[in-house]
Amino acid sequence: MTMREDLEPTLAEAAALLAAASVVDVETDRGESVELWTISSQGQSVAASAPRLQVASGMRLECRLATEEAPLHVWAVIESAEYRSQSRAALTLRVLDVESEGYERRAPRMPLTATGVIRAGVCDRIPPGERIPARIVDLSESGAGMLVDDIRPRPGDRMWLSARFIEGELSADVRVAHVRPTGRGGEMAVGCSFIDPEAVRGVTSRLVARLAGAGRDHGGAATLRESLGFE
Repeated sequence: MTMREDLEPTLAEAAALLAAASVVDVETDRGESVELWTISSQGQSVAASAPRLQVASGMRLECRLATEEAPLHVWAVIESAEYRSQSRAALTLRVLDVESEGYERRAPRMPLTATGVIRAGVCDRIPPGERIPARIVDLSESGAGMLVDDIRPRPGDRMWLSARFIEGELSADVRVAHVRPTGRGGEMAVGCSFIDPEAVRGVTSRLVARLAGAGRDHGGAATLRESLGFE
């Protein structure tokens, strides 16, 4: 399967690549390595099997896939795990996120440490209006990355992000682009894109400019982003 040139693969494309791999070594949220046998895919769902005693419904998985274009990092969750035989379980996986090592983001993201709040709009699992504290860890003129102690956000969710900076208040309508577990309890790394970047351009451009200057003065900026799980 060939990915679209210069674009990060979709969740459905990542699911198809998982199915085509047939055998995949994954890391679980328990810190264990498990060998999956992948069978087929439909949309972002993958039919697979694994050693019965090593998997369970709700378990989060992470793996690296080699492709002709660039290696991919894929994150998934086991939506169902059913008895297949004495030694194996039949699984249905749902791909949560995918990133290509060669993918160029639309705008450079700068690391920062700030607090904010996201308020649910149209979400898969969060009631409208519910507020969730967020720790913003990177920002660009097209979106933001944050950490939340909540496992409910899903790609495609629409939310409202609010945060205050010296440059002014950031109030942005955002859509969740990707979600993945950080491996620290129920903490999730959530990447969001601004639905109307021009509406917040004044604040974001000034803030990114300040952060870029700070990054030149302090060489540890990239290390901070990596330690928080963002590339």
